[in-house]
Amino acid sequence: MSQTMLEQTVEVIKTASDGIWVQAVEPSGCGTCAGQGCSSRRIAELFQRKPRLFRVDCDLALAPGDRAIVGIANGSVLNAALRAYGQPLALILAGALLSQAVTPGDGSALLGALMGAAASWVWARNSQAARPVVLRREEMIHLVKG
Repeated sequence: MSQTMLEQTVEVIKTASDGIWVQAVEPSGCGTCAGQGCSSRRIAELFQRKPRLFRVDCDLALAPGDRAIVGIANGSVLNAALRAYGQPLALILAGALLSQAVTPGDGSALLGALMGAAASWVWARNSQAARPVVLRREEMIHLVKG
């Protein structure tokens, strides 16, 4: 691939005809916290009890339990955030402002905001984000102390 990608180690959970379902694998500690994991990860675990599964495209023959490296194109995380938060906010505000300009009043502003929210929902349902792809199998390296 010609573009740079963000990479994440994943474990294959199940296979399907349209890709594979994976779960992110936590990297080992950097040494600062003696392998206990950083406080950011601990805080995230408070709000998310069960692991999340993601569907990714895969051309390799992988089975449940295999580990692989998944790539996401640079910029796709920002695009997804803008699609999830920026676009709805912009359409809700635009709908409220436009309807307020046509018919002043709180009721018309609310109706315009609801129409903007509905337009955002329809747009989001009809748009498709690029899915992550499996780049390669994870190479298992066993170090022998000697």
